[in-house]
Amino acid sequence: MNRAEQREWVFKLIYQDMISHTDDIDKIIEENGLSDEEFVKESINSYFSNISSIEEKLKENLDSRSKRLAKVLRAILYLSLNEIYYLGVPVSVSINEAVNLAKKYSDKDDYKLINSILGSIVRKDGK
Repeated sequence: MNRAEQREWVFKLIYQDMISHTDDIDKIIEENGLSDEEFVKESINSYFSNISSIEEKLKENLDSRSKRLAKVLRAILYLSLNEIYYLGVPVSVSINEAVNLAKKYSDKDDYKLINSILGSIVRKDGK
């Protein structure tokens, strides 16, 4: 499985957690045949460890709009912010992958919103 496919799985797991509040992530990883995918495990564990600060970073930069974001877009943003701030993924790589996920899983022009939000956050933080 290539990195883009792994990233897509992490997005799906984050989205699943938003819908049904996952208790046993290791079980879900195993059920989906992802036990050998180190990036998936590292990324999703990092997400769970840092979810509070990821949510806070998004709230700081979106104000009242953050409550209205669709869960799909929120999951993509969480994925990318986790990669940039906690996994050391280059900003341009993470944003590009987030835009690609938005093109695949959300409404027609939502990828522009994803690009704008992430770009604004990383510029503000000097990343």
